[in-house]
Amino acid sequence: MIKTKFNFPLYFFICWLFSIYLCQHFLGHVPNETLLDHIHHILVLATYALMYLLPAIITYIILKKWDNLSLIFAVLLSVSSHLFIFFDSHLYDLYGFHINGFVWNLVTTEGGIASLGADQTKISLVLSYILILGLVHAFAFFLAKKIHYMIPLTLIIALFFVSTLSERFIYGYSRAQLYAPVLQRGEAMPLYQPMKMKGALEWLGVEVKRSKKVKMAQTKGTLDYPKNPIKLNKVKKPFNIIMLISESLRFDLLTPEIMPNLYALTPDSWYFKHHYSGGNGTRQGLFSLFYGIQGNYWDLFLRNKKAPVFFDVLEQYHYQYYIYTSASFTYPELDQTIFSAIPKEKLIENNTQEPWKRDQKNTTLLLEEIKKRKKDTPYFGFIFYEGTHARYSFPENQVIRKNYLKTMDYAGLSREELAPQIAGMKARYENAAHAIDIQIKRVIEELKAHNELDNTLIIITGDHGEEFMERGRWGHNSAFTDWQIRVPLVVLMPKSQPMTTDKRTSHMDITPTILTRLGVQNPLKDYSLGQDLAKPKENRTIIVASWSDIGLINDNGKIVIPFKSTTQHQNLTTDLADNPIDSAPLIKKMQTNIMESITNARYYSK
Repeated sequence: MIKTKFNFPLYFFICWLFSIYLCQHFLGHVPNETLLDHIHHILVLATYALMYLLPAIITYIILKKWDNLSLIFAVLLSVSSHLFIFFDSHLYDLYGFHINGFVWNLVTTEGGIASLGADQTKISLVLSYILILGLVHAFAFFLAKKIHYMIPLTLIIALFFVSTLSERFIYGYSRAQLYAPVLQRGEAMPLYQPMKMKGALEWLGVEVKRSKKVKMAQTKGTLDYPKNPIKLNKVKKPFNIIMLISESLRFDLLTPEIMPNLYALTPDSWYFKHHYSGGNGTRQGLFSLFYGIQGNYWDLFLRNKKAPVFFDVLEQYHYQYYIYTSASFTYPELDQTIFSAIPKEKLIENNTQEPWKRDQKNTTLLLEEIKKRKKDTPYFGFIFYEGTHARYSFPENQVIRKNYLKTMDYAGLSREELAPQIAGMKARYENAAHAIDIQIKRVIEELKAHNELDNTLIIITGDHGEEFMERGRWGHNSAFTDWQIRVPLVVLMPKSQPMTTDKRTSHMDITPTILTRLGVQNPLKDYSLGQDLAKPKENRTIIVASWSDIGLINDNGKIVIPFKSTTQHQNLTTDLADNPIDSAPLIKKMQTNIMESITNARYYSK
């Protein structure tokens, strides 16, 4: 045992216990059904409650030789840690995200506190918490002055590392299984660092079975989708549906030179010149398209393995399914989300040749199946083209940009090293888009040849865009610049007049547009946050999503709302040209939109 004048370890131990008590508020909605759940619950609380006290502990160690100074800073930082946990847990409980730079900007903007509802907080509640906080620290301080013996610090550190490594392993294994309660605890804790180990487990030969039992909490994290049972007034002759989706197909590829066949369709179609994907990645983009709701719901729907209402309705019409990808249905996990209700044998992957060859093959297979189908039953056809994904694949006889980069060895390159190659990379990208345009032509011509165009709804778009360093980035998944989220959208709608519009539209609009024409009678918000594409609105606020953030876009500009403690976005507020701007005026203008989007981000969960 070690004797000391002021027992800092004892003081921190009591603070740690109080942190555990406060952190319970984060996990109150997460179910504990198994022994593993209970163990993980304890480990998460024990390790993260201590981590939040690390600034105080480290400061004490650094200033240890100055007794009074170390004491003052240790107490101040410990109190600050507890205040952070208290306020963050209540913010998370209300809105589903943690304290971050955006929250700070919001509350420091005029009217921001009121928009969060903080002006309705009872003063008595705040004062009672401050009183409790003061009593806890006074008690810890008193004991630390009176009790002079403590457990060696090395033992505490050893126990902490054993606990946190155990917690890391449980989370990593549960993530590979998609076991919901463990993953929910990770999302609930501020500054939580997810652990991935699926690849390592497979490399070690450990078989990981995806959890089939996905029981979520009853107060939060449970799906409430659709909000009400779907009411269907069946139409007599439902149209066929074909979706041709190209990976990373951004809006400015739709030109007479790059995609002449698609461009030729625009005068006779619904052509949306200012259309946005639901996100800057495949998951969020395709999710918003099929579910008609914000892409931030992806994880929740994945854990529940919940298919979209879209396919529930198609099933009532007994649609035939012809679904092809040149990538994979398992990564991203489309087979467990969007297509989870479709028989596995109907999900056809062709992903072993050059991407452009896969794209050609899938087009051929779709057209062959359409010819062989039952003529009196509608069908749903889907192709996910891969050619426009980096490394941008195309046949040599379809080149329109001869200055393309011959090899694409970009792995590990910095942005500075990529810059001289970006023009050649973009040339490859445009060649790849041209090759996919030829596949689109094949589909259209086949339908025309068999007089089936008049009863077939065709949707042609991209899952998201692709940036070529127009704003300092290459690729996607990194920002909400127009280059990464704007895509072309051409819709051939049976028995409708052509339309071209510059008004903003969203992938979230596609599902409700289809389902209302198939006889769904519910109000749109029962199953979608989108709108009917036939009636685009002026100055609409568009919502996009990434892994951790949502973005708002309207005539005022763009705002990024981080739903986790950190954000991948360098600029939280920009103008419509993606130039950084002062946040305070924009936040003030968009406060109503901000709160609406935060509410909608949890609208379909309890």
